[in-house]
Amino acid sequence: MVDGSSRFTGEQSEKLRNSYVVTIDAENRTTLTEGISIISKIRDEIERSEAIRIPLVWFVKFQRTWDEYLGIDTPAYFADPVDTAFDGFEIANAELRSMRDRGDEIGWHYHATGYVHRQDLAHERRVEILRADLVSCGAAIRRRHPEFDVRSFRFGWFFVPDYSVFSSLFEAGIRVDASVDPLKREGDKVARHESTYLAPLTETPLVLDGVCLVPFAKTILTHDWSVVPHEVCWRSHDEATALRSRGRFTAEVTKAARELHSTGASFITYAPFHRYREIMPVYGSGVE
Repeated sequence: MVDGSSRFTGEQSEKLRNSYVVTIDAENRTTLTEGISIISKIRDEIERSEAIRIPLVWFVKFQRTWDEYLGIDTPAYFADPVDTAFDGFEIANAELRSMRDRGDEIGWHYHATGYVHRQDLAHERRVEILRADLVSCGAAIRRRHPEFDVRSFRFGWFFVPDYSVFSSLFEAGIRVDASVDPLKREGDKVARHESTYLAPLTETPLVLDGVCLVPFAKTILTHDWSVVPHEVCWRSHDEATALRSRGRFTAEVTKAARELHSTGASFITYAPFHRYREIMPVYGSGVE
């Protein structure tokens, strides 16, 4: 745990601490566009019923293919430009443009697939591959999708394999990371895989290697696939399950809206944290 010397201070930080961020991990090819539509309609209904504005943060999956992560073990390969990828920004481009235009934030979602599934490689080699891939994938997003100003990032499973990767995310253009979950315990398995979580780095926002880490607190999370009936090889949702997921999301956001009315705070995106130099001191190295 990093000490508390580099934390928010003052009236602005108090308001940010009392605010909520509503986030969506948008990651499934078959449910992405429908999930965006359903979740945004739920947001619209709560905005009307609770008389409050609710910007959303869409963490959109972009990364190379499963076969590449499982079949290639040279960091130099992953440093090369991305060719084939799961590109959620392309799959749901029209929908994401619409969300952006109404004030939502478009971020990047990425699973450390190669690290988790290549247990035959040393930790150092897997981290080297991961760091190279983050930089090349970040470059690919900016090259392919200049229409989105992607500054925020979240690892799948909230799993950060090594805290050295934040300097690579900074190089990839990321300024905010939302991957740290203080409730994850050191040594816990990652999604039933052999990889395990590190000790949580922090419980409150701080800056490390140029990236502002915003832990999972006052954060609401859902997934595109959770609100849509679907069946894929490892998971299925019938209509009743999808309806229950929509109901839980609606109830959680509505409860937060009523709390915010009482505190005078608001729903926010991660945009204020992009300007961390204005609102908090800098912790760590690599900040230009």
